[in-house]
Amino acid sequence: MLKLILANICKKSNYAFLIVVFSISISSAQTLTQTVKGRVFDAETEAPLLGADIVVLNSNPQKGAITDEQGFFRIEGIPVGRASFQFAFLGYEDFVAYEILIGSAKEVELNIYLTEALNQLDEVVLTAPTDNSAPNNKLATVSARSFSVEETKRFPASVSDPGRMALSFAGVTNSDDSSNEIIIRGNAPNQLLWRIEGIEVPEPNHFSEEGYSPGNVSLVSTSMLGKSDFFTGAFPATYGNALSGVFDINLRNGNSEKGEYAFQFGVLGADLTAEGPFSKGYRGSYLVNYRYSTIALLNQITDVTPGSTPTFQDISMKLNFPLGSRTNLSIWGIGGISDEDEDPEINDNFSSEEIFKSKTYMSGLTISHFFKNNDKLETRLSYSGNASDYVFESRNTDTSDFFEESDILRNNAFRISTDYTKKVSAKTTINSGAILSFLNYDVLTTETFNDQSRDLVREEGSGTMAQAYVQGKYRFTTDFSTTFGLHGTYFSVNEDFVVEPRLGLQWSINPNHTLSAGFGIHSRRMPLNQYFINIPEGTGFRTPNTDLDLMQAVHYIIGHDWRIIKNGHIKVEVYYQDLNKVAVSRDPNFTASYLNGQFVPIELTDTGEGRNYGIEFTFEKFFSRQYYFLATASLYDTKYRASDGNWYDSAYNYNYTFNLVGGKEFTVGKKQNNTIGLNARTLVNGGKRATPIDQEFFDQTGEVRLEQSLRNTIELDNYFRLDASIYYRLNRPKAAHRISLDVQNVTNRKNIDRAFFNPNTGQLETDLQLELIPFINYRIEF
Repeated sequence: MLKLILANICKKSNYAFLIVVFSISISSAQTLTQTVKGRVFDAETEAPLLGADIVVLNSNPQKGAITDEQGFFRIEGIPVGRASFQFAFLGYEDFVAYEILIGSAKEVELNIYLTEALNQLDEVVLTAPTDNSAPNNKLATVSARSFSVEETKRFPASVSDPGRMALSFAGVTNSDDSSNEIIIRGNAPNQLLWRIEGIEVPEPNHFSEEGYSPGNVSLVSTSMLGKSDFFTGAFPATYGNALSGVFDINLRNGNSEKGEYAFQFGVLGADLTAEGPFSKGYRGSYLVNYRYSTIALLNQITDVTPGSTPTFQDISMKLNFPLGSRTNLSIWGIGGISDEDEDPEINDNFSSEEIFKSKTYMSGLTISHFFKNNDKLETRLSYSGNASDYVFESRNTDTSDFFEESDILRNNAFRISTDYTKKVSAKTTINSGAILSFLNYDVLTTETFNDQSRDLVREEGSGTMAQAYVQGKYRFTTDFSTTFGLHGTYFSVNEDFVVEPRLGLQWSINPNHTLSAGFGIHSRRMPLNQYFINIPEGTGFRTPNTDLDLMQAVHYIIGHDWRIIKNGHIKVEVYYQDLNKVAVSRDPNFTASYLNGQFVPIELTDTGEGRNYGIEFTFEKFFSRQYYFLATASLYDTKYRASDGNWYDSAYNYNYTFNLVGGKEFTVGKKQNNTIGLNARTLVNGGKRATPIDQEFFDQTGEVRLEQSLRNTIELDNYFRLDASIYYRLNRPKAAHRISLDVQNVTNRKNIDRAFFNPNTGQLETDLQLELIPFINYRIEF
């Protein structure tokens, strides 16, 4: 869909838009300041800390604050630009938040988590620079990192999409310009667990089909994001129903003291955000965001997307209600609708039309309570789902023959979960919880030829998944710690019950070198309609796939982190994934597997196997002194064994991926209030894979059939893309403006999208991906 939305923008950009925005004055006659506020918490229990000391580094005169009984602090008069803050609390390790962006229109809110020191000293000294990419989840030891809203906006061609930004991380790739698929260490995109506010959700993208198509444009606006986590393997016992990784997204609270607003307009849409307090003196807040695709609007001015009119819109909200000093209630929701109606295509005596509609929705309620000993209990309720309608119609104008194919898919889930955290001591933390999911689906696929219609698939099913976990962290010393846990899962459809052990180790040999290791068994179910597929038998049907066990992946990971520079590091991880109970075709003459990321409408068996192994390198400099860079390299191999006993390359076995992203900021203006930023990113992947056709069978029958014994043996040309961006941030006393230009595929490289056999020519042909595309965006905060 994104290809249809963007393919011609590079030829018909609205240059008047740039002229209008750049007409804003680039200087300011006064020194502008802003308020920085937030809360300080205990890292393990998230209990607020009273009396934590905050100092603005390099401020003259020195500025600072002390947290109140609920952990809140507030510092006024911080000059716009960038500032660093040191957080200290007696008995805890110090923390420094480096180079925080301070704007003129929006107050900055920091939520800081401090780790209790094992040695109770009168004064805690910061022994090593803070790693700002460390995950929020303190039970993670390997293959995990956090990301911030600023990173999501900064990375070029990420289109402010957290999923596209994550493609620069080690072990992550995507060689499809028009898709939001996230391939982790050669695993299919549908093996990734998405969570929002601590609960599982369907893939939060427009134009998505749950379990099969990841969609094209994120549902989650960056205006809603808080600091979030991304895992690529051996994740803690909190997480279940995931094979490859976890995308754990947090939504921020709105400003609880003053109303703030933001509006942005660009090629992909218009975006409006409003936030503020419910009433004066009450720390409750609201945060609401609405977005609407402007492609349809631009098409009224100039023909941006000939042949179709894709539209999408979404709304997100989070409401936060403190219920006293120890209890909090939050309610959130995200919903989006997508619609694309291609104009009829007429070719000689043949006409066709294609329509696709989808909607994705998710909502939740979280109530958290701290007991007097600061133990924490959280309970969550959520409802989510995905619906998609696809219709293809064709007509022969000479014979009046009519053909229609339709595919209607519905998925929804209701979930309830509870999570309890107890900090036994500075050395020991225990966490446990349970999740109960009620799942439903309804799918209907039909074909109509003239007046005759038949159902290819008419399925309706439900299931229940129950999960429970217990995990702990023990710190032997300040430098050596371990995490351990168990995750249990029961799935009612196949009555499968699995217990998955998890283990992590972390040893800081010295302030500059840290060794880590992780082990875990992880399981994931397939979409319900894959289990309930109907197979004709006699005069009726049977459902042979309901007995398939949950697929499992055993993760083994070791890593070394070297703080080679003050504000950066080199990280190396080696991993091996042993996959078992893999769903493959029961027929040995058919070598398909669910690991290839597609719906397989045949009888399956869980006797397949898989193996993924590789090595990853990361060299990163965190943003400081107005520049940053991130270089990653991944070498890997991923294969599966089909029911014929032979091993085949996975469809995602690209073998290597290299990323380099970096940027530099420059302060400008009479009072140095404004900023110009430059960013660039290079991505190189191994080529996509394809399967040759059975040439002999085609020559004899004229029908196209894949050569099953050669599945995924064709490796297409490697994928290369260079992206770049430039932005200008202008701070005014009551408003801040940001104009940006992101250019995807600067070199206009013609990357291959897919290979297919054309029976008319008898040749293997290819479709190409997107050309050079500029993304123009303007944002104002006030």
